[in-house]
Order: sequence, then C-alpha cells, then structure tokens
Amino acid sequence: MEDKLGTSHVYGIDRHTLCLASLPSHHASQSLFALGTLGAHDPGEVHVVNLDTDDDQTLHSTVYTHATGIRSLSAAWSEQELMLVTTDGAVELVSLSTNQKETRPLAKLLDYHYHHHHHHHHHHHHQGKANKVLCHRQSKHAAVVTPATGVSVWDMAAQQPTPTSTLPQDDVETAAWHPTTTTLATSDMRGGLRTWDLRTATASIECAHAGGRIRALDYNPNLPHHLASGGSDGILRIWDLRQPSTPLLTAANHTHWICALDYNPSHDQLLLSAGSDALVNLESAVSLSSACAADTHSDDSTRPTDGLVMQYDDHESSVYAAQWSASDPWVFASLSFDGRLVISTVPREEKYKILL
Repeated sequence: MEDKLGTSHVYGIDRHTLCLASLPSHHASQSLFALGTLGAHDPGEVHVVNLDTDDDQTLHSTVYTHATGIRSLSAAWSEQELMLVTTDGAVELVSLSTNQKETRPLAKLLDYHYHHHHHHHHHHHHQGKANKVLCHRQSKHAAVVTPATGVSVWDMAAQQPTPTSTLPQDDVETAAWHPTTTTLATSDMRGGLRTWDLRTATASIECAHAGGRIRALDYNPNLPHHLASGGSDGILRIWDLRQPSTPLLTAANHTHWICALDYNPSHDQLLLSAGSDALVNLESAVSLSSACAADTHSDDSTRPTDGLVMQYDDHESSVYAAQWSASDPWVFASLSFDGRLVISTVPREEKYKILL
C-alpha cells in the first residue's frame, strides 16, 4: 500500500555497486532499473530489477553476468540495450534478453578498449581509463569520460561507431548531456564547469563551484538553460547558463559529497540528490521550473514550494546513484556502495500538490 510518505522497496546484494540506469518499459506500471557490480576479483553482474505497481508492488529481478566488474551504465537506444564501462576501462554496448529468468551472460554488441597506454605505476582512480558513459537519447551519440584526457563523443548511428569528436580536458570529473541538442556540460576536479558545443568542439567556462569538485551534473529537461550541480561541499546549486555568475538556487541538505543528481523527466520541479552521507534528498525547485510559468493557482496552501520535500535514509553507506523511473514519474531508485537498491515513491501529498 502507498502511504502518505510514499513507499520504499529494498533489493540488496552482497556486492559493491556504483552504477544505476533507469530502463524504458512497455508498461506504465513497471519501473525497471539496472545496476552493475564492481567485483575486483569476481565476475561482474548486471541486475535488472522490476517494480510492478499493479502486481502487488513486488520486485522481480533478472541477473546477467559479465567477465569484469562494471563502473558505469547507461540506457541505450533500444529497450534491450545498455552501454557500460568495465572496471578495466572497456566500453561496451550489450544486449539484455528478457525471456530467461536464470543468470545469463550479457551479449556484447560492440566492445571498445580505450586505454592504450599501460603504465606500470597505478594512477589515482585509474585516470587513464574510461570511467563513465552517457547515452544521448535523441541524437544517438554516446559520451565516454576518461578523467586524464577528456570526453570522447561517439556517433552510435554509424555503421562502424567511431569517435566524432574529443573534448580535451585533463581533469574531467563528470559530464551531462543537454536534453535536446548535442551540447555537453563537463566539470573538472577544481570545481570549474564548461559547456561544449560538439559542432565546433569549443568550450565556454560557465561558472565555478566555490566548494571544490563538482561530482554531479544534470540539465533541466524542460528548461535546458538551467543546469544543476552538486559537489564535494554537499551543496546543490542550480545555474542559469545564460547568466552564470551566481547560482539561482543553493540547497545545503547534505553533510558530505553530493554524488548524483537527477531531474524528474516529467515534473522538472522535482530533483533528486544522493550523497556519501548515505542520504537521498527529494528537492522541490518549483520557482525554477516550467510549472512555475504555467501556474495559475490562487490558493497558496496547496501549491508546491521550493525546498526539501523529503529526506530518505534507507541506506547505510554512500549513495553513488539515483535515477527516476523511465515509465512512472512518481517512482525513483537509489543505489549505495554496499549493494543496496532502494526503490521509492514521491510522498502522496507532494504528488497531489503538483497534479491538482
């Protein structure tokens, strides 16, 4: 049953996990999430977890095996496909076949190995290797982040996918795709933020996070001149990229790093943040949303307001990923390092404030 504060469902595995991807589903009642395990010595696994809100709110999972651990996952362009980065820096496009329930190997469609330079000494965080992949849903491009060299952008619609451009940046921390155009935002390890126009591969320095590294970025899907950043200072900031000198909003509801941000794809006033303080925050930024322009309410008490809607403390270790469901705008998932996936819902009261 859905209660007033929303519901939470826990799926736990005895593995370390960093990455999560929300997958499309044919059924509005089914929210699908894929998580990848790190496994330094064990083979990696991808668990596809399905919450069916029609089927008595039960969780079902399908497990796929992989030769190595998995650092990053992104939903690709077909429902059955994922892009992933392995712990040894390979970037793969893999196929999920959903007709079998037992553990099965992932089918590799494409496999790229990036790190051509083998050093005998270990760099901090494997900086010579790719560590993140981001699929752009509309343009069929994939961005691959390699901290030591920058971001390479691949045209996945080509017969033989190849890098179409490289954005050179020797200390890239994370990146985010603009929702509609082939523009990419990147952050560096000193707190700088750039946006890149892929047609010219040129960057503009937009703003700086006074609090050090920006570890998470996300564009507002409906107002793409707004970009949210979260950093080592635990502060969420929303920027207007047309006037980037000061943030439009700051929220300090984490006590440690912010590791992940995700705007709600349908209701852009809702924004998830997840942190190494083991907390997941559901923030409302209605004054900076597309709903604000369309708002004709007169009764103030029932309107959504800016601020923290709900803090979820279902995790016991750092939460490295949080994603909204691709099929149900009121469902989201968060994943902590200790292998705990929590699928939660927006509190009913906030949902009705937004809908009514």
